[in-house]
Amino acid sequence: MIVSTFEKNGPQKYASVKNIVTRVHSSYPKENVNRMTIRLQTIFHCVNHPGRKNDVSKRWERNPLFYTDGKNGFRLLSKIEVSKYKIK
Repeated sequence: MIVSTFEKNGPQKYASVKNIVTRVHSSYPKENVNRMTIRLQTIFHCVNHPGRKNDVSKRWERNPLFYTDGKNGFRLLSKIEVSKYKIK
């Protein structure tokens, strides 16, 4: 859901969590997705979120999707960037 909303709005554009939640809710009005679930899934799949500094398991490496610059929010990683971060 989150990825498809980024693809509709341009993969390289940054979006805040609030904007991502709004996009998901407007794109999938029949789905009852909690805003905290969307926020946590975005952070979980982010390659450089500061909240992940204690994540020694690095589970995000199985499916890296987002990058944050800390100011403008999150953006979708390109396929080249995904292959750079993903566990082989």
